[in-house]
Amino acid sequence: MKLTINDAGKLLGLPEVTIQRWIQQGKIPVQENGEGFFFVKKELEKWAYSHNIFLHRDIQKANSKGLFSKYCLLDAMKRGGVFFHVRGDNVKNILRETVSLSSLPPDADKDLLLDMLLQRERLASTGIGSGVAIPHPRYPMENLAGEAIVTTCFLEGAIDFNAIDGIPVFVLFLMLSPATDTHLKFLSRLSFCLRKDSFMYLLKNCTEKKIFLQKVEEIEGSFNG
Repeated sequence: MKLTINDAGKLLGLPEVTIQRWIQQGKIPVQENGEGFFFVKKELEKWAYSHNIFLHRDIQKANSKGLFSKYCLLDAMKRGGVFFHVRGDNVKNILRETVSLSSLPPDADKDLLLDMLLQRERLASTGIGSGVAIPHPRYPMENLAGEAIVTTCFLEGAIDFNAIDGIPVFVLFLMLSPATDTHLKFLSRLSFCLRKDSFMYLLKNCTEKKIFLQKVEEIEGSFNG
């Protein structure tokens, strides 16, 4: 099925100007004929999932099924911790520091987790754009006792993550889940938050953990209300 630029924007939940910029930068799979650019739907969906971009319909489906009330992002963020001025001069160093800060189970092998995160980055950057990255291992961590952990790190200086839009990452969310379906649900929920202008404004200006968590709670209340 062929999609126009407008169709692609609706599918991804992104403005047309972003889609057009990615086309110019060669960041997104697009084809061209005598009438202009077009997308092949299956190719675009596969590309989106590989870059941690949830489709607009998937987020709506999760919300309609009540999944947002069952999987609390706020609780996962409280378990993982919120940190400011996290230092690192490259992806490896910033991930090492993030892993060291995260509230992991006592038996967690932090060196192994770091290796898993770096392997995931080599496959495809977890920098999803707009200065945000969501690092996570390819496989679930079964020793999390059924509870996901999201560690939020506001970086001391922006880091080049080879993100889809080329913008250096200033905040990252380390996401660790006990099962693949749990990971996908939390990733969908976080993606929903990141599409809120008010949430992105907060990320760029917040300097206090309390304010950050209050905003997350406020947004989740609008999901579940």
